[in-house]
Amino acid sequence: MLRIGQALSRTCAGLTRREMLFVGGLGLAGLTLADWIRGRDAVASPTAETSGDVSCILLWLDGGPSHFETFDPKPEAPDAIRGPWGARATNVPGIQIGELLPRLAQQMDQCCIVRSMSHNVDAHSPIPMLTGFAGETTSYGAVISKLQGFRQSMPPYVHIGSRLGVGGGRLGAPHFPVEIADPSGSRVSLPQFALSADIHADRFSQRRELLSSVDGLRRQLHSNEAVERMDQSYQRAIDILTSTRVRDAFDLGRESETLRERYGANLFGQSCLMARRLVEAGTRFVQVKWYDGPAWDAWDVHGADLGGMVRMEQHLCPRLDQGLSALLQDLKDRQLLDNTLVVVGGEFGRTPRINKYGARDHYPPCFSYLFAGAKTPAGAVVGASDHHGARPTSGPVSPAEFAATLYKIMGMNPTVDARLRPFVRDALPVSELVGSSLPLSEISGTRAKRAAIDAGGVKQGSRWLSAALEPLRKGEAIPPDSGTNSNPILEGSQKT
Repeated sequence: MLRIGQALSRTCAGLTRREMLFVGGLGLAGLTLADWIRGRDAVASPTAETSGDVSCILLWLDGGPSHFETFDPKPEAPDAIRGPWGARATNVPGIQIGELLPRLAQQMDQCCIVRSMSHNVDAHSPIPMLTGFAGETTSYGAVISKLQGFRQSMPPYVHIGSRLGVGGGRLGAPHFPVEIADPSGSRVSLPQFALSADIHADRFSQRRELLSSVDGLRRQLHSNEAVERMDQSYQRAIDILTSTRVRDAFDLGRESETLRERYGANLFGQSCLMARRLVEAGTRFVQVKWYDGPAWDAWDVHGADLGGMVRMEQHLCPRLDQGLSALLQDLKDRQLLDNTLVVVGGEFGRTPRINKYGARDHYPPCFSYLFAGAKTPAGAVVGASDHHGARPTSGPVSPAEFAATLYKIMGMNPTVDARLRPFVRDALPVSELVGSSLPLSEISGTRAKRAAIDAGGVKQGSRWLSAALEPLRKGEAIPPDSGTNSNPILEGSQKT
């Protein structure tokens, strides 16, 4: 893992930065950047630079935001459920959100709220919602990095904020994110994407010429595809080291003070601005974690010895409202919103009833997520919760279905691409968010059947679902369940 900012630079294997200062046997530029790139490109498409036009910014509200005070208020519920704040009308007739989000309310015509997210993991773990499954540690960014690769020489997967418990997972070190601990300074240090201090430009040029000579001889002796891919990896590493493009993308000092103030003079606001700069430069997946600090700085509003619900009004909702609304407007102004998916949510929601401390506890059975951009339905609500916000009443969405939806919007079809099967299994994208060639009734039937499979362990379920998906398949079909553990993407990973 490449870590940038306050933390020391290191890989997930524990290598120090000095131990990384080699490229092949020559130590070109004192950096193993080419090896890192080559690992990422091992099974990516040969056209990875241009494939997949959509980028994603995922805003992780660590601690679990209350859906009652954000995206699913219940103004008609009893006081003990409604909470101290009411609902606010938005610029979309019929859609209300929490009254603490006034700026976002005026941008609801660009957003879609899913009010029927649901799972059963009652713990502060990002794993279900950032991977699709409990017990999995391979994040969405890692899968996107593996399957879509670099674009315009930018790292495909960047995490902003303190570390989460997900990353490259089973895909390994090449697909861990570049980490930015704190983007709020005038310029983030990027030692991994710069020449070593003791290597001047003329010395670098000499090493590059020597490497070119050796590569020319190697090509004559071993003319094959593997050598050609290695050459491409070295060339991309050289392009990164000799260009300011990557370093400039991480430099918030290039933004006007007016724009930086619009996002908010806090870590979350500046992280949102950094995320916009990165996707604009070519990064495919940016993951922003809500800022750290004492427990009362996150969205975990239990009350008691922790900061309670008052934090929702003091800084949680105001900072979310300012940073998110500025991000959406900025993306729209730059004509990036149609090609950038923005997703907002946390590990779960909060309990319908206010607890004895005047706050809310963990609640995974029902919560909300917000989607915007990437041509997702605008000014819409998908799914619904009951009058008390306790259970989904229509269109329940599991973490696996969320994962399948995200991959589909990002240009990878989980019903066609067998490489995605280990990461979505039998889950389908949410049809209301991505569209589907299956009628809604048939999609609903598929979901119902899968729920029965999960509950009863019906062995025939995979074969039934495979048959149900047949009308969606084009090109190479996903084979019916054969009882094997063959995972094409993992087999490719093992060869790198």
